[in-house]
Amino acid sequence: MKLPDEFVMKMQNLMDEEEYTTFIRELKRKIMVHSLRINTKKITVSAFLRIFPHELTPVPWCAEGFYLPKGFKASKHPFYYAGLYYLQDPSAMLPVVALAPQRGERILDLCSAPGGKATQIGAATNDQSFVLMNDINPKRTKALLKNVENFGLKNFVVTNNQPQELAAAFPGYFDRVLIDAPCSGEGMFRREPRLLIAWRRDYHPKICVPLQADLLHSAAQLVAPGGRIVYSTCTFSPEENERQVRTFLAQHPEFHLGTINLEGVSPGRGEWADDPTLQQTGRIWPHLSRGEGQFAAVLEKKAADGGEPPVLFSGREPDASSLQPFWDFCNEVGITPPTGRFWRKEDDLLLLPPELPDLAGLNVIRLGLFLGELRYDRFRPSHPFALALDKQEAGRQLELPPDSMEVLKYLKGETLMVTEDTPAGNGWILVTTGGFPLGWAKRVGNLVKNQYPPAWRIK
Repeated sequence: MKLPDEFVMKMQNLMDEEEYTTFIRELKRKIMVHSLRINTKKITVSAFLRIFPHELTPVPWCAEGFYLPKGFKASKHPFYYAGLYYLQDPSAMLPVVALAPQRGERILDLCSAPGGKATQIGAATNDQSFVLMNDINPKRTKALLKNVENFGLKNFVVTNNQPQELAAAFPGYFDRVLIDAPCSGEGMFRREPRLLIAWRRDYHPKICVPLQADLLHSAAQLVAPGGRIVYSTCTFSPEENERQVRTFLAQHPEFHLGTINLEGVSPGRGEWADDPTLQQTGRIWPHLSRGEGQFAAVLEKKAADGGEPPVLFSGREPDASSLQPFWDFCNEVGITPPTGRFWRKEDDLLLLPPELPDLAGLNVIRLGLFLGELRYDRFRPSHPFALALDKQEAGRQLELPPDSMEVLKYLKGETLMVTEDTPAGNGWILVTTGGFPLGWAKRVGNLVKNQYPPAWRIK
């Protein structure tokens, strides 16, 4: 791997000779560290380790993170499609650990796609915090939404807005704000060599620094007094890390620096910003830990008297009579209908998050959990609705063992034949593996017709 000369010279000047030699040697190694993060909304860590087919090694800084054994194709296992885990670089788990989201809070993931950190927030709070997930790229929100829905989350909104638009709509609203900022990506050079070209052309530190400063400025307006911002990047560049944080703190005296003290996470390089307090930030180095490059800083806002309560979403709920097909469906498959506030957008039926704020003027991609379609006095369930159900929640379900050929056929979208385990009578069935929902099917005579969405199927 040929690293950019400018990058090599900069790191050589920043590090002493011994560290630089070790760092560059490790960065050039063609090594891939693979890991997963368990979805604790669906399953406990101990229970997952009992059913997973391989022994796993813990990620030191994340209690739900584990290194995968070499050669295991975790993206092909049925548990992945049941949303029991998310495949993520271990270093990328650090920012949400530093954010420390709590149940009942209002949380903003400002640069959310493709959804790794959003799913981590949802699992950490057991889906009991309102999470606004935003990304400025409309194409990337599709991947974000798919990953969030695969995790079975309900209490969220996905938006596609500029940070300044959110700051105008939600001043001082969020208890915690995560900024996983666009950066030069130096920490991912060995994992994604294409970033070497992008670094020279599109993501040079000089280009990224002003973008990151704007994000931090918006976040300062969005976070409530007494709240927390976590700013993170996957670059080694001090301009984008310690120096960026130093500038922010100088411009925003209402904030102070929190401390990151986690096993496997190195202190920040305060000397690179002429400020020793910046050692309270955290860095992950590929030559010191099993993971790619990562930086994170905790920024705490001073407490103040409480402000005005938020204006809540005021959309009119659908008439009870129009929901009858939905109640009939729930009764058919033997599930307890969800409680809360429903919203109908044309044929789509959604379950809104509790305490949903007013979203007027924002570009909203998804409001909470998409339950399905109401059309011609019939209800057709959505795939996200299946994945949001709890283990063994449906009375009418078909269990496919995770090591069976039948579960692979289902995930490929193939029709299944009725067996003695198939629920009697025609109609909708929840398909599960290990008791965990995978999706819907429909029994018609001796056939189990597959309803697994084409875009999600195993190729």
